[in-house]
Amino acid sequence: MATTTQAPFSEDKRHWSDRFFHSGFFLAALLFHLILFALLATYVIFPAYKAPVDEFTQTYLPPATPPPPPPPQQAVVVPTHTVAPPTPTITTSSPTPTFSIPLPDFTHQTTPDQVTQKMTTQVAATPNNLQLRLANISKTVQGWGRDAQNIRDSNSDPRNITAKFPVYLASYADGDWGCNVVMENGVVSRGSLPNLVAKINEWSHNKIVGTVVPQPLNIGGPELLEKRPPFVFFTGHKDFKLTDTEIQNLRDYLQVGGAIWGDNSLAGKGSRFDVAFRREMKRVIPDADKNFVPYAMTDDLFIKSWYPITNLPTGMNYYAEPIEHLDIDGKLAILYTPNDYGDMMCMRIVPGDQDLYFVWNWRRLPAGTLITNVDFYIKRSVFYRNFELKSCLAAQQFGMNVIGYLLVRFDKDLMLPP
Repeated sequence: MATTTQAPFSEDKRHWSDRFFHSGFFLAALLFHLILFALLATYVIFPAYKAPVDEFTQTYLPPATPPPPPPPQQAVVVPTHTVAPPTPTITTSSPTPTFSIPLPDFTHQTTPDQVTQKMTTQVAATPNNLQLRLANISKTVQGWGRDAQNIRDSNSDPRNITAKFPVYLASYADGDWGCNVVMENGVVSRGSLPNLVAKINEWSHNKIVGTVVPQPLNIGGPELLEKRPPFVFFTGHKDFKLTDTEIQNLRDYLQVGGAIWGDNSLAGKGSRFDVAFRREMKRVIPDADKNFVPYAMTDDLFIKSWYPITNLPTGMNYYAEPIEHLDIDGKLAILYTPNDYGDMMCMRIVPGDQDLYFVWNWRRLPAGTLITNVDFYIKRSVFYRNFELKSCLAAQQFGMNVIGYLLVRFDKDLMLPP
């Protein structure tokens, strides 16, 4: 029987731990790290923060012992003698006025009869500014062909009035005020105002008779306050600046009952005339509390007039900006139509209201032209849109409402007893 002999334990088969710990490299590395640790273990890299004990104690901690109380102060003896105050000396160049305010007498001396008399006595009311103006306004209205009986009977309704009045085109400095009328030899021959007034006379059956004065009215001269018409028609395209005399004349004219109807011939807000007209009218009425205000469609200007209007008429190029007004003492003084209704009135509508007579070849137009500005009609689909019969008719009907409203705006006040 063979016997198996076991080989002795060899160096290669020793456990890895025995080989590691008996290695010279390990012992050297361990010794190096121990020495390095011993050198660096006691070295302070970041010193610990220590609060300033004295400052902290002094600032935040109460003192160990309270401070001693302050020593008592000795009483100061004040002398009892009286010193007379010095008398101030005032030197003036003029004697100082003396004010004597009587004290009220609180003694009750009113008898019962006197109390009853005071209760029954009517205190006279202080007249307002409009009442102070009414005497001059009454003189102005008398020139409009209206009498006291008609003022009482009309009930402030333009459909019930009879009137005969002049119509003026206002001429003013630095403006193209004759832009929608034809001027021949310095007088108005035809155009917006003649067409409108002719239709008013026709539609009212000559109860309201307006007459266009051929000579434009210079608002810088004395005629404005001498004539005192119900209104002046103020229009143009361009920027302008009124003279100081024109401003003062217009202001005085409005105070005696006149009115300004401003119509923008360059339709729309922000146009040259629009900016200038608003600026210059605020020079005429500079009061800070008086500004242009839009009319509501429920105002008498639209509903209590010859032609009740529910929709604002569109002007040239279909502009339909609100109609605005500026009042004095609650009464219309300046009416502003920014939609260029004046040029819409250059279409003269023949009797019957719905028929428009027009010769297509402008060279064969009759002497009494029914289209004042033929260019409007020829270019109505390009530069002058909305220059059509229906729109021009609505603009002229609204113009009649405007004039009727201007004629009756003082009626209720003039009917009051003096």
